[in-house]
Amino acid sequence: MLPRAAQALRTTMSSPAVATRIAKLSTDAKVRGLTVLTTFLFLSSPPFSSRSRPKQLPAITAWGNRMSTFRLRGGMDGEAKISGGDDVVVAVVAPSDSVALKTMPDIKGVTFLVGNDMKRFKEYNLLPKTQAVLFVPPGDPSVLSNLWTEVKGTAFWVHSFFAGVDGLAGFIKAHLMDSSVPLTNGRGAFSSSLAEYAMTTILHYNKQVPRIQDNTKNKIWDKFVMDVVKGKTIGLLGLGDINKHTARLARAFGMKIIALRRSPKKGTEGVVDKVYGYEDRLKLLAESDYVVSALPGTPETTNFCGEKEFSAMKKTAVFINIGRGVTVDEKALCTALNSEEIRGAALDVFWTEPLPKTSPLWDCKNVLITAHNADLTVDYAQLGWKVWEENLRAFQEERMPVTIVDKTAGY
Repeated sequence: MLPRAAQALRTTMSSPAVATRIAKLSTDAKVRGLTVLTTFLFLSSPPFSSRSRPKQLPAITAWGNRMSTFRLRGGMDGEAKISGGDDVVVAVVAPSDSVALKTMPDIKGVTFLVGNDMKRFKEYNLLPKTQAVLFVPPGDPSVLSNLWTEVKGTAFWVHSFFAGVDGLAGFIKAHLMDSSVPLTNGRGAFSSSLAEYAMTTILHYNKQVPRIQDNTKNKIWDKFVMDVVKGKTIGLLGLGDINKHTARLARAFGMKIIALRRSPKKGTEGVVDKVYGYEDRLKLLAESDYVVSALPGTPETTNFCGEKEFSAMKKTAVFINIGRGVTVDEKALCTALNSEEIRGAALDVFWTEPLPKTSPLWDCKNVLITAHNADLTVDYAQLGWKVWEENLRAFQEERMPVTIVDKTAGY
């Protein structure tokens, strides 16, 4: 049950049957005192049985575009509580074959309404009771605006399963920018795997793995001098959760760590040796042996790495992008690679995905290309749900959401 305040909803549950299959999951979960009801929209079934209607559910006040004091609004009777039969209704925008749906958590007191178009969502009698919206890529982001029109009177929270919210920019600008409704994201869920990818690609070039593979294939005993990463400089573009994880791994290898951040006054946070502001990015690039970009996709970072940035890098340097594809001028990168202006690149994100076969990146010299799957681990979906649950518990316990997004900054 929620600890204290909650606003009473004056609407009641509609009576017509819902043409969906309802799966009741009774196993206890981390959130105590609640009942679980997971709804799968894409399956048809017998009519929905009646349940206790939601009486008093959470709402939020005093929330601006940036982080501010968080509190739940008091219930109409001053001490509102949710009994075990009342559910928090969450509208999940996701295709029916989404991997995330296969690991949807068993949480007592939560009803998930899953769909990827408004026709689906309107089949739910519980839709008017929606209190939270969850977007799971590759769900259709265009559905969000129409969905929000239906639920904005009751919804108090929107969450993006991914850390990046640039794909939701239109929805955020139109519906959330001037709203007190907070937006959270999957920040931190996939940082560890992305940091591993960054270090793997660094070692790939440092240890000359292609040369080793060729020598093995052609039975060549090539006793070349093996390089080391210890003492090398890694330049991090962005110092969010992903690059903080990368910094910790780099530290274990004995690397010097410098970072670029939008607000250099925030300092090193104990994870890097030195920080630069955006205006000094050429200095950072000139010093770095390996550059790892984990920049968010915003108007400020579009084509952030272009001709002058690659020209500033060492000829022996390697560029790695695990952030957003739009932050890189791909034409300029191709030129830098083919002219051997830089040593190599490793790319997991692109302007257009899937990367078209006609893209010149495929034919560039010394480039590693992965299909935006550097973080697609076996526990990928579970990690994403874990972050969502942490935010849910924060709301229920009247705490600040864990991964709040600055709507103005875009991350």
